[in-house]
Amino acid sequence: TLNYSVPNPTFNTTDDQRYTFRDLKPNTEYTFNIAAVNINGTGPILNKMNTTLEEIPGLVRNLMKTASTDNSVTISWNPPLPSDGYTNIEYIIKYGVLNEDTKEVTTTNTQERINNLEPGKPYYITVSAGTTGGNGNKRSIIVFSKEEVPDKSVNVTTIKTAWSGNSLNISWEPLTLHEARGFPVYYIYLN
Repeated sequence: TLNYSVPNPTFNTTDDQRYTFRDLKPNTEYTFNIAAVNINGTGPILNKMNTTLEEIPGLVRNLMKTASTDNSVTISWNPPLPSDGYTNIEYIIKYGVLNEDTKEVTTTNTQERINNLEPGKPYYITVSAGTTGGNGNKRSIIVFSKEEVPDKSVNVTTIKTAWSGNSLNISWEPLTLHEARGFPVYYIYLN
């Protein structure tokens, strides 16, 4: 016989050595009572307390870079929307240069300074909230510790004179974030 403490206890029977209670509240302590029963009666009752896992939290909100130096960035975010299903949130931060190995740090704060970054390189940073129930989805941003002057010029791919003869269409291949050493904006002027 299995029993768990709720306002109106439910008694269940099974001839197996396992039973699953469904639709329990997250992050809630339950007392389970287990006893073997046969035609001669009920054996000793074992009382066992257990707490269900916390809910998996939602996305962190408003992830942004708030400060930077030559070799560090500070990021901040707001916690996921509140829930009764969790009380202790830990934040998992993963970061690395795009398409390279990542590093991981954890914190209970909603701000983190990431040090030892290389200037002018794009860093992909993800932040997720986690509880005993698991980690939520990741929110991500791309940041630079210090944006520098691009180290490459654009590659012009097309120059066309319009049919009317008084305009010129120019197109080029965009710089990668590595080449731009920051988020590029293209300035075009005519001499």
